[in-house]
Amino acid sequence: MKYLIFLSLILFFGCVSLSKEEQTQNLQSPCSLDTSINQSVESGFFSMGEWPEKQWWSIFKSDQLHALIVEALKSNPTLQSVESRVEYARQTAKVTRSRLFPLLFFDAGETWEFLSHTGLYRAFNPTIPINANLVDLTFSFTYEFDFWGKNRNLYSAAIGREKAQEAEDAQAVLVTSTAVAQAYFALKTNLVRKDLYQQLFDVRKNYLALQQELNAKALLSKLPPLYSDENLKEVEKLVFQITEEIATDQHLINILLGRGPDSSLDIDAVFPYLDKQISLPSNLSIDLLSRRPDLMAQIWRVEALAHEVGAAIADFYPDVNLRSFLGLESVLYKFLFNWDSWNGGLQPAIHLPIFTAGAIRANVRAKKALFDEAVNEYNALILSSAQEVADLLALAESIFKQQESQEKIVKDAESRLDLTKLRYCSGLDDMLSVYLIQEEWIQKRLDDVTLLYDQYLATIKLIKALGGGYQSEYIPLKKEKGA
Repeated sequence: MKYLIFLSLILFFGCVSLSKEEQTQNLQSPCSLDTSINQSVESGFFSMGEWPEKQWWSIFKSDQLHALIVEALKSNPTLQSVESRVEYARQTAKVTRSRLFPLLFFDAGETWEFLSHTGLYRAFNPTIPINANLVDLTFSFTYEFDFWGKNRNLYSAAIGREKAQEAEDAQAVLVTSTAVAQAYFALKTNLVRKDLYQQLFDVRKNYLALQQELNAKALLSKLPPLYSDENLKEVEKLVFQITEEIATDQHLINILLGRGPDSSLDIDAVFPYLDKQISLPSNLSIDLLSRRPDLMAQIWRVEALAHEVGAAIADFYPDVNLRSFLGLESVLYKFLFNWDSWNGGLQPAIHLPIFTAGAIRANVRAKKALFDEAVNEYNALILSSAQEVADLLALAESIFKQQESQEKIVKDAESRLDLTKLRYCSGLDDMLSVYLIQEEWIQKRLDDVTLLYDQYLATIKLIKALGGGYQSEYIPLKKEKGA
């Protein structure tokens, strides 16, 4: 009879899990970004090209920035923590995989016991010594037949969690590298702004000194110098504020690099190379999923939860286990290795749930709810990712246009300053006019520097939105566009 039961299980052998259709039917298809891409290329500030490289920051051609990011990726404590989580997930998957194999154990034990005269052992065998040393050397074997794929599903779920954690690691690398680049350019911008604020301070100081001299000679009232003194103090406040921002930027860079906040940084106020066009990949809409580590992490979570649902469904079916042991047992060492001391056993077992008060069904529904939640989170993420790219394309185009106009404004202001100086030398304008035009020119340069920083920032954010050189070769639960 037991053999018939075993054969019937073999006939119904199969892996219980969610079907491919059930896994993918609610997944959001990749969003089309063709309209945004075409509009961006037509603006002249974008060109069709390749995806960002792994070391995406090389586009700025800055050895200093490269050294800072490499140090951050090596020493940042947050990245080291994420890498530890990846290792934990990897080893956990190996533990789960062990359930797929037969397990063999060896046990050795010795038990000293004072036996009762009327106890079980001596009642049937009075020749056993009263003081007994029970010596046991045993090899034991256990194996669970995974007819319904429960353990295979659990292993696949563990692999999914490992892959999700690896993608999270890639996302942490991307976030850290872009944060270093943003802080680096913010520091450079503030160093330039501080120099311009200092120039503005000197101009207003000279302007105030000239007004005070004219007032002393009764050529000017007291009111204009008062306004000029107030303006001078406003610039002095800006110098103090920008000095604080520079210190904060330095602290941030050092922390991202895993250093103490007061570590020295030798960063000058010269901006590195910035291409006037941003390269966009031609297959952006199709490959955005495989290029974004946060999207890949979420899709791997969906995959893992799908397998967990399959493992939960397998609980409805019987478990088939085989246990056996073979060893030596004796109450005397001298007889331990005799043929009569051998013992062994074989224990096949079937465990079939009959009534569990709805526990198995509730567990399946709970796992399915987690799967549905992960699917919805993925759908929201893929939509927000497409929106992020589209928004950044529009933002970058606007900033590049503003910067192009601002460069012309600065050149015009510089030309007016040169012309005013010539007029001053010719006696057609006074020095007060020169100072006023010079102040306007500095203000225009401040606006230009701010827009230049915005250009770097938009470029970095767009690269981050494109995945920063990450690429996944395999996409689980892949759903084609329009499916």
